[in-house]
Amino acid sequence: MNAEHSLSRDERIALQNRKTGITVFQISWIMVFVCLCIVNLQIRSNFPSWPPAGVAALDRILPTIATLALIASGVTTQRGVKGDLVTQWRIALGLGIVFTLIMFAQWVTVDTGGLGAQYGTIFRVMVAYHAVHAVVIGWIMWGVVKKAARGDYADGNPLKTWIIEGAARLWYFVIAAWVLFYIVLYIV
Repeated sequence: MNAEHSLSRDERIALQNRKTGITVFQISWIMVFVCLCIVNLQIRSNFPSWPPAGVAALDRILPTIATLALIASGVTTQRGVKGDLVTQWRIALGLGIVFTLIMFAQWVTVDTGGLGAQYGTIFRVMVAYHAVHAVVIGWIMWGVVKKAARGDYADGNPLKTWIIEGAARLWYFVIAAWVLFYIVLYIV
């Protein structure tokens, strides 16, 4: 029997409200991420070439490694949802930390002066905005890992375990949003 069916009507409504809240949260975030991509592309349209003349193009090697680590973290997150949550999510969080450290290094080294002011500024805004979300959601995932390690989800109560699905969905969003940013910042 599905554990959700054993809940009272009020508990099912509370659970559905939590799941709907995550969805609304993701939709509002994606709108901001898409707007940042549009702003980036709009700024680019003001220059005959991108990056502007005299500004070095962003190196793709480390960001590509970071992106692959982030995508791999999504795989381990999904494995954790289906099985060994504690181990798999620890791996996912480790890969997320690798991603964050690489992108922080990129963030501090980007050219922000002269002709590169807009180039560097939009890059920094996009990376910082993404990093805030990655860190916050990573923190939520770490809380889930700690509770899972203590056995807090062992009873399978959907009012407790919904956060596992919710945190995973938010992490997948972090990955999808970064892939969008990666395409705009490093490929287009």
